[in-house]
Amino acid sequence: MIPISLENKPLASHGLTSYRYKGRYGFVMIGAKDDKDALREAQRSLTWDKATPDKLQRWDGKAYQPI
Repeated sequence: MIPISLENKPLASHGLTSYRYKGRYGFVMIGAKDDKDALREAQRSLTWDKATPDKLQRWDGKAYQPI
């Protein structure tokens, strides 16, 4: 069986942009309206760390790219 890597696919609901945030234990997948909204959602998922833009990536239609 071939493992599926969901962290390399867009997972946002229709109408939102797909983002991912590199957290302490892997990627947090996020659907958001814009970069600011995605960073706010990333912060909600983190327990100890502060979310920073350098760990946030946006889906560009082909791959995730740094914002």
